[in-house]
Amino acid sequence: MRIKSFVLIEKDGRYLLIKEDAPKWEEKWFFPGGNVKDGESPEEAAIRETKEEAGCRVVLNGIIYVRYYSSFFEGKTHVFYSASVVDDEIKTIEDKHSLSVKWFSYEELSKLPLRQKMMEIVNCYREHKGMIPVGAFKIIS
Repeated sequence: MRIKSFVLIEKDGRYLLIKEDAPKWEEKWFFPGGNVKDGESPEEAAIRETKEEAGCRVVLNGIIYVRYYSSFFEGKTHVFYSASVVDDEIKTIEDKHSLSVKWFSYEELSKLPLRQKMMEIVNCYREHKGMIPVGAFKIIS
């Protein structure tokens, strides 16, 4: 099973998103995140991917959403964390990890080309604000 970790970062009512560079999602906006590498926990991947794609350091607050996908060849699990930024620096140049990084208000999100299910995840976060503590959630493969 393939595992991916993503991070929803909200600060002052704005959400930090990256513009995807991957061919499947090119030019779409989404949360920073990506594949969990061998020997890496989903939490470590979330922190690493956020630094690579958005250029900022984060502290994970908790799990807000988990989605499992099954296909003919393999299953995949996406784990979504909420996080707080440690510093206010974000990436300002395009590279192989993301084309752009920006803060958006909730209202602005509806005007963007977004990856599938993103608004469902944001709305779930806004509606429930409660989270599972990061240390209490384990994925067993």
